[in-house]
Amino acid sequence: MKCPRCGNQDPRYFAQMHGRIYCRKCIQFNRVFIDEQQREDVHISGMQASYSLKFTLSKRQQEISDALVANYERKVNTLVMAVCGSGKTEMTYQVICHVINSGQRVCFALPRKALVEELYERMLKAIHGITIGCLYGGKKINEEAPLIICTAHQLYRYVDKPFGLLLMDEADAFPFYGDEVLNAIFDRCYCRCFIKMSATLISSDIHDEDVLVMNRRYHQHDLPLPVIKRCPKQCDWLLMKQIVQRFIHQGKVVLIYVPRIEDLPYYQHKLKHVRSATVSSSTPHINQYIDQLRNHQLDVIITTTILERGITVDDVQVIVMKASHPIFDERTLMQIEGRVGRSMEHYQGEVIFIAETISQEMKKCISTIHYLNNLSVSSVTNQ
Repeated sequence: MKCPRCGNQDPRYFAQMHGRIYCRKCIQFNRVFIDEQQREDVHISGMQASYSLKFTLSKRQQEISDALVANYERKVNTLVMAVCGSGKTEMTYQVICHVINSGQRVCFALPRKALVEELYERMLKAIHGITIGCLYGGKKINEEAPLIICTAHQLYRYVDKPFGLLLMDEADAFPFYGDEVLNAIFDRCYCRCFIKMSATLISSDIHDEDVLVMNRRYHQHDLPLPVIKRCPKQCDWLLMKQIVQRFIHQGKVVLIYVPRIEDLPYYQHKLKHVRSATVSSSTPHINQYIDQLRNHQLDVIITTTILERGITVDDVQVIVMKASHPIFDERTLMQIEGRVGRSMEHYQGEVIFIAETISQEMKKCISTIHYLNNLSVSSVTNQ
């Protein structure tokens, strides 16, 4: 027996109802009987998708964009390792339109709802000539569109009608990374090939895919290098307050990352004379706070790692409190660092790690950024 949705073959996860067998391993996505789903290729015709960019792709960006099209034609899976703010989304527009114009559908999946909302708005402005779908918990728009933007959890809807091309951004992020069921569903949702993207891929993420590396942002400047400031935890808030006041005096806005939800009110209270907000996984309308920060209606957002990925705030500065906490591993710190210096006008910025001790993860993050800043990538790397 084999589950048609998650591929489970372990008899411990099968149960029977009214004489039919169903899988309990992926039951969080509704009950599926093993005789229920039949995969079918979905073809579209008469589509003429096109795209527009706000900037011209650099030579390396165009090389990767062309390679993605070539890999799709060759049915080759691809990993794109692109540093934060390097325009990896824009590098996919060409292959997305190519696939749709060739008669196949495309899905662009992401790990979190907030990222889906932001990408959907970007795609509406960038991709022309087609309808675009958007799906996440509580929202469902154009679910049969030729281009779908959705969370990883919504992919179960498409196991029986797989996409020609399936893209997964932030492929190493929670909850997709390491989730056996979500990854099994992902593998059954494409009929030709996939593209996985991240700023923090490591060797264990690579199997038989073609690996494309982009170690420079589109403005071609180095990634900002984090600075470590050691401070006893009892008075770290004093150092934080001094740094925040300096940033505000310079007319800059600040993201402060803390390891736990319980830390949010503590540090906000220490900044009670500053226009601030706190954000966590339990915060409704997170994008409203981000917009207020962008518009300088807020000076500071104090956040958990919920905002480690996928958001862009121009000229933002970053402070990581208790940076040696285990939740701040190398991947997370790399993503947090990637919030700074993303625009052409403000390609510099400060990333400050405040901690009582210096962790190996902090050291590895800084070492990796050194490596990427000094790496010369002139051609596609085939693994």
